Amino acid sequence: MPVTDARGLPDGEQIEADLVIVGGGIAGLILAHELAQSAVRVAILEGGGLEPDAELQKLYDGPAVMKGPGNPDRTINSYLGQSRVRALGGSGHVWGGKCGPLDAIDFASRPWRPLSGWPFGRKELTPYYDRACDHLKLPRFPQDGGLPQGTPFKPLGEATAALRASPRAYSPLSGRVDPAAFRRFCDAPARAQNIHIYLYANVTALRLNGAGEVDHLELRCLNGPQMTARGRRYVLAAGGIENARLLLASNKERPEGVANASDWVGRCFQGHVVITTGVDDPRGDAEAMLATSQDLALYDNQPRDRPHAVFVLDPQEQQRLGVGNCTMTLSLQPKPAPKAGALGASAIQLYGAIEGRTAQALDFFLMSEEAPDRDSRITLSAETDALGQPRAQLEWRYGQSDWDSLNGSATGFAMAFGGQGLGRICWPVDTKDVLTSMSPSRHHMGTTRMSATPSQGVVDADCRAHEVANLYVAGSSVFPTSGLVNPTLTLAALAIRLADHLKRDLGAA
Repeated sequence: MPVTDARGLPDGEQIEADLVIVGGGIAGLILAHELAQSAVRVAILEGGGLEPDAELQKLYDGPAVMKGPGNPDRTINSYLGQSRVRALGGSGHVWGGKCGPLDAIDFASRPWRPLSGWPFGRKELTPYYDRACDHLKLPRFPQDGGLPQGTPFKPLGEATAALRASPRAYSPLSGRVDPAAFRRFCDAPARAQNIHIYLYANVTALRLNGAGEVDHLELRCLNGPQMTARGRRYVLAAGGIENARLLLASNKERPEGVANASDWVGRCFQGHVVITTGVDDPRGDAEAMLATSQDLALYDNQPRDRPHAVFVLDPQEQQRLGVGNCTMTLSLQPKPAPKAGALGASAIQLYGAIEGRTAQALDFFLMSEEAPDRDSRITLSAETDALGQPRAQLEWRYGQSDWDSLNGSATGFAMAFGGQGLGRICWPVDTKDVLTSMSPSRHHMGTTRMSATPSQGVVDADCRAHEVANLYVAGSSVFPTSGLVNPTLTLAALAIRLADHLKRDLGAA
């Protein structure tokens, strides 16, 4: 079926399908790929066009601030607009392609991590991870967290020690890397007879019927017609910020918004951040001083044609230290020697004097899992956009437990490297300055969190809204905890799992 520019439809047009998907990013497209050629009639409503557009991007603008104990607030008002893309393919247009599965511990309920635990474990997602890898043209990842079959390099250190190698691989389906391949991926669902993609179709509200189910969606084109869409089932796949904004702004029938009686919509925002003082930082003091003769090629994250790895701490070590997940990524690129008198230079000299051998100094960065926090959240701004909708606003909060987890993990890595005789770690980041050391990613998670019971989240284990029988949510907004790997592979696996559920639900399995 065709791709339709909704701006050319008549005012008052009603779009009808069995399944209406809001958003044509990676989650919505993977869902559509899985439903292609099935008996389910699918309508995808994408607010953008085929390519990013500056005027449409302005609809994403909104105020944002990062907060953490002991740190001055950090205003990041450009973040909401710059960290996502309103176009068919979504943020896949700028995505680097890095993928990996969550670790088994990321799904577990951890007594030392508040609000942790998914309704199911890593094993449940294994077949869907495999299918997601096939969609994204990736090698399949073993369930036990090992390296993909055929990886040509070996991990550093002992297999039984606290230090682990966590695998990553690059998908070629990135608009930034291979625009032609990415366009083919985005266009493929529209070649199926049962799928219709509507561009420039901005969903502005979900409207409920008397039974509390979604009756229809309200749509508007920027400077164009107003329409409605009606289906038997609905899936929000508009991203971790927009999913929450749509639910909160759809408040005509319920003042708290849709699926929000338990007051979880928009809460527990989590977004991965890179934390470092690397060679581009004037302090330049974060050093991994490695004295091993082992090959480090596995940890080179630059080649795109093979898997690589980052360092993580063994789950037992995380529990012993009382920390969340944390990754340490090496930079194997040549770097200038640190300036004389700098902390990094002094650390290298001290190591040489004590150990009697020369260390190879490498930059690295950490990514530390933040604990879900109800006060870290998306809310509605008093300001409206060009469609007359309240803008999203973000208050991104860290707590003292996050600083403790970061420091504990850095100590854990240092002890693991030293204990195995691999070298030393110099990590001088002071938590008084940690917000300024953070580089926020485009990963928006947690704002419609999955939970076993309605009192603890927005959607159930099938990604169906607890309160709304015909409404589902796809994407990383359903993640209860963030883990420390790019979320694309997991959101794709969840979309495939949801597609199987919807086929059964709609009688098309």
